[in-house]
Amino acid sequence: MPPAPPVITGCVREPLLSSRLRGWDGLVVELHSFNELDTTVQSSDHVLAVHLAGTVALRRTFEGRTCTRKMASGDVTITPAGSRVRWEQTSTSLVTLLRLAPAYVRRMAGDEGAMDPGRFEIRDVFATRDAMLERAGRRLLGGLELEGVDSNLYVDTLACELALHLLRNYTNASGSEWPRTRLSPHKLRRTFDYIEDNLGSPLTLAAIAGAVMLSPGHFAHAFREATGVSPHRYVVERRVERAKALLRQSSLPITEIADRVGCSSHSHFSVLFHRVTGVTPRRFRGLDASEAST
Repeated sequence: MPPAPPVITGCVREPLLSSRLRGWDGLVVELHSFNELDTTVQSSDHVLAVHLAGTVALRRTFEGRTCTRKMASGDVTITPAGSRVRWEQTSTSLVTLLRLAPAYVRRMAGDEGAMDPGRFEIRDVFATRDAMLERAGRRLLGGLELEGVDSNLYVDTLACELALHLLRNYTNASGSEWPRTRLSPHKLRRTFDYIEDNLGSPLTLAAIAGAVMLSPGHFAHAFREATGVSPHRYVVERRVERAKALLRQSSLPITEIADRVGCSSHSHFSVLFHRVTGVTPRRFRGLDASEAST
């Protein structure tokens, strides 16, 4: 379990929700309700704060300078690892904190081959608008509710995209330094084949990327560029399509179909299937072919 960030002065309440015990690679997600805040912290992680609710005047003292911003839903703040910052506010806000380990971000930088991973610097940003970071914060918070075979694939994909976005847009490296990431037709076919051959097993981002000799970060970005969807979304869709075929063409028990498409339990399979199709597996099996195809 990664250590909690050190509080130098004041106090910070325990988060309402946290991924700290989930063991996610390089990332901790926390949901906080802040009120009457006056604290100085120095985190060993890069911290991205996504403001979810509550309009507050947030006062920050950093490197001898103090400034105040009016924070509203969607505002984002980026604080590089090691920064000693004092935060003050008197009203209530709901905030998602995304804590990215520097070693993880360096690994993403090295994998992309764009810069010396030990040289780049994350820029400090106080109160900006960034639709991708806001979306990632909300989706990763939703990832705390996910369980089952593909929850880690979902989080790993988002964490890679988050780190790469941070590197491409909030460092001292210019955009021209980053190589274009593409999957060749051969590697895309190999990816599809690997996923189809392993739908009955847990699929990780690292394993799928390894099948085509790419780093997870490079692969996640290139796959979305090639297909328009994330690796997690594609895998979920393929599991459901495989399940549909088995429900239509066999009399296998639903528990066995769940196992064949890589779901850890009947309940997890039912939730996944219903989320994608709008009906339960049992209901789908009872539909005739014309109804099932709509």
